[in-house]
Amino acid sequence: MVIDKHTPKTAPKRTLQEMQQVVEDASQLRPQMVNPQEMLRLEMLTSLEKYTKAMFKAQYKRSFIVAEHHKRIFKALQDVVDGKCNRLIINIAPRYGKTELVIKSFISWCFALNPTCRFLHLSYSDILVNDNSDTVRSIMQEPLYTTLFPKSALESVKASAKRWKTKAGGEMYAVSTQGQVTGFGAGNVDEEIDSSDYEDLAFDDHTTEMLRLIGAKEHVFQGAIMIDDPIKPEDADSELVRERINLRFENTIRNRTNSRNTPIIIIMQRLHEHDLCGYLKEIEPDEWTVLSIPVIQTDEITGERYALWPMKHTLEELDHRREINPLVFYTQNR
Repeated sequence: MVIDKHTPKTAPKRTLQEMQQVVEDASQLRPQMVNPQEMLRLEMLTSLEKYTKAMFKAQYKRSFIVAEHHKRIFKALQDVVDGKCNRLIINIAPRYGKTELVIKSFISWCFALNPTCRFLHLSYSDILVNDNSDTVRSIMQEPLYTTLFPKSALESVKASAKRWKTKAGGEMYAVSTQGQVTGFGAGNVDEEIDSSDYEDLAFDDHTTEMLRLIGAKEHVFQGAIMIDDPIKPEDADSELVRERINLRFENTIRNRTNSRNTPIIIIMQRLHEHDLCGYLKEIEPDEWTVLSIPVIQTDEITGERYALWPMKHTLEELDHRREINPLVFYTQNR
């Protein structure tokens, strides 16, 4: 597993996990003021992993099995929310949970953190982004979600999956990388960010007061541009299509942020040396944090090879796939 990290942005004084620890410590001093529902909400707000497991169980009636690569993805996304990173690339092979975590769970969690978030979600297919958008909206209608995060209520449950809003003014716009994106901006403008704090968001009076006491008001996540597989695998060998996607990002998509602080997150399987991730790493090597997760790992001490997620693919199965099509296997795991 390879992580290329560049100089991080200035971080807020406290991360959400640090806030949670202080609040938990404070709750031991004033136990009469804490109830289980409040603590569950706080745990879910301060941990994307805990939120994902709870909402996955509520939605699908089965447990989400967290593997080591999921934890690394959670950590990378937490850094984005904490303000430590605003340009993130995650490269991983298909069917390893990237869309479930980075799009469906992360976006719905962020609306719980801040109901005024604005997200622009793109992929190579309108069908895929609309399906993802509809799933995010379905999560936000789960009884557990509506009970714990009432301020994140949807403006209308009948709105189009392409574009919908929260009652608080947040918005989700889902469109293909070749679709119309002008007229919509992700995140909120700097003036709105400067005047925001957690007391206007999803907490009750007691939790708000505890967050105020620990100074947890400096950084409020405002949304992001979320790109999931910008190019269709079948088109990756076409120089014309690759360049069209790269230029589309450069000339249009990149400019859809409402603030220089608005993050851009790209998750994709690598398809070609000059796909969007390759292009960005070449022209802006110091701007992007890259989390690259090959499906075959190597122990740094023993040199032993092992499968990233054995419950998905064993090492023998992965070696067999590589023998069948070494070029595709290498590209997806570069």
